[in-house]
Amino acid sequence: MVVIFCWLILPANAQDHIVMKGRLLAARYAGSGEEVPMTAVYCFASLAGSGTQAIGFRTWETHPAGWYYLPGGAGNYSIVFSNPAGFMRPIVLTNQFVKPGDVVDRKLSPLFDYGDFYEGAWDKKAATDYYQTFTAKGTSITQVGFKLATDGVDGAGPKGQNILISIHEKGRGTPDKWKQVGPAAVVLDVDCGGPKNYWWSGGWDSGQVPTEPGKTYAVHLKAETKGGSFQVFWRVDDDNRLDCYRIGKGGKAGWQGRKVCMAVGSDCDGLLIPYNKRVHKKFVEFAGFEKSWSQTYMAQGKSLASVILFAATSGVQPSIMKQRVKVGVRQGGPGGEIAGTEKIAIGNGNYTGDASWGVFGVSFSPGEVPIEPGKTYAVEFESIENYDTLHGFVNIKGQVSDDKPGFNPYRKVPPDDYKLGTAYRKCTDKQSFDLDMQIVEYRSDDRNSR
Repeated sequence: MVVIFCWLILPANAQDHIVMKGRLLAARYAGSGEEVPMTAVYCFASLAGSGTQAIGFRTWETHPAGWYYLPGGAGNYSIVFSNPAGFMRPIVLTNQFVKPGDVVDRKLSPLFDYGDFYEGAWDKKAATDYYQTFTAKGTSITQVGFKLATDGVDGAGPKGQNILISIHEKGRGTPDKWKQVGPAAVVLDVDCGGPKNYWWSGGWDSGQVPTEPGKTYAVHLKAETKGGSFQVFWRVDDDNRLDCYRIGKGGKAGWQGRKVCMAVGSDCDGLLIPYNKRVHKKFVEFAGFEKSWSQTYMAQGKSLASVILFAATSGVQPSIMKQRVKVGVRQGGPGGEIAGTEKIAIGNGNYTGDASWGVFGVSFSPGEVPIEPGKTYAVEFESIENYDTLHGFVNIKGQVSDDKPGFNPYRKVPPDDYKLGTAYRKCTDKQSFDLDMQIVEYRSDDRNSR
């Protein structure tokens, strides 16, 4: 533990050392005085300027749940809080100026178009469809999460089923008659019940599910298999402006006077996610171990805010938490000119002693990587490890490092794909798949902080 802590603060001189810490919390539901922690959310803080190395953390799942701790040197930071495989909309803080010796302790809360985390009651009967209405705050939906009391297959048993999420715009009649907006998201292998009390979620790229702020929409949950049923957590609520419309397994339908345990996130915060992780199953198939990789995509915003890439590192090398990759953006695709500033992403994840997997992440200040909406760019990742940082490492099995710098990114999980770009091995060799990652952009070039 002492070794890891010392390694984290090495970039800062003792007299310049600072700490940014706090908790990531959300209200249990609108108007509630109780708060729930946002756990297992990645945090990456980067100083402004070229070549700076990110500081990484992941919010705690144990007490104090939702806690984060980012030690570093004094300066001007941008910070991203995001779990691309989760329901929480990313938070990006800009212009976070910290002076030598500062200890900044703050509570942060994500923005939701709809957020209800009550788990004290549930539907006692199985249903095939749930429609939860909400009022849109942003211009498109990018994340929806939900928690079920049972998966409808075998509950606490080993089986599950796929659940579809779709968004519907309010029209005439009941929500089952409302027009669907954009494609449905698929949530793979939903397996819950008894002690398996998990959150499930899916996502979209910005613009795929367009919404108009102030208008009413409904999130529709149903099984992918026709006739499949399940049961949600929900709570009684007399405010029927937002309500749940339920279709029972026997076909009986109606408004319930309840609100479903669910979270909905949108482009309501000055950010865009042109390249999102849409299928939230993770760590499935490797792309291949290499020193460098890139992924092309089409920009929607004015400058880059953050990049998080799912990846693993070699079993005969130090853990992903002690490895770094240079991140740059090339205009027009691989081989193009670098756009703006390059930075160093740090890894964060799991380590068993001979295997390590997780993510590489980095944040950018507004204007550091200027981009133009509608143009193609390549996000490039290159390991900066070398003989000096790898040689002599011995893993828990006694295997000695092969001294070869590199990393193994994960592919997007089907049916997720990105039709406007593709992956490139060695940043030159075009592949037939996409990398599993999330790109967040600033909608405008406004440099004001959140």
